[in-house]
Amino acid sequence: MKIFDPRFYGNLNSSNFDVNGKLITIDIESSGISKNGYPIEVGWYSNDSTGSFLIKPEPDWLENGFWCKYAETHVHGISKKMLLRKGIDVVSAAIRLNETLGNSVVVCDVVEFDGTWLTQLFAKANVIPSFKLIGHLELIDFKKRNGCHLIKSFSELQNFENKRHRAQDDAKQLHENMLKITEPIA
Repeated sequence: MKIFDPRFYGNLNSSNFDVNGKLITIDIESSGISKNGYPIEVGWYSNDSTGSFLIKPEPDWLENGFWCKYAETHVHGISKKMLLRKGIDVVSAAIRLNETLGNSVVVCDVVEFDGTWLTQLFAKANVIPSFKLIGHLELIDFKKRNGCHLIKSFSELQNFENKRHRAQDDAKQLHENMLKITEPIA
């Protein structure tokens, strides 16, 4: 049985995550917040690698999936037409993510959403993810257990101004916020 879920279900510790190592963040834009939503864009950010791509929807996603017109016009600004014209297929998307992220532990903002959409992508592509996904709260908890203290809350750093949510920009913002949120205890 193949497991397509990239979420990390173990105990994050120093043997599987380096608190001082390279931080990679990821964000997924979706067709809408619904059990029938599907991934439409993936973006990632680290100090030495950044990128994003649109995902061409599968025919059954288009036929049976949820599309939020409000999100299209007010949140991410991505249309179905844009996805069909510029998106890459799910197999190429899954392979590209595996090649880019390797066997890293990758941080997202809401693992329940991003994990579900990535699972959907990898299952449809029939590709096993090489990386593991954790939420930002897991990273904060891990850093506190390893000699850091919280200097700002995540909500203090969130910027909800009238900006478009695009995956690469959101992954970069998450990366910057994760670096600002804790500092080592002297």
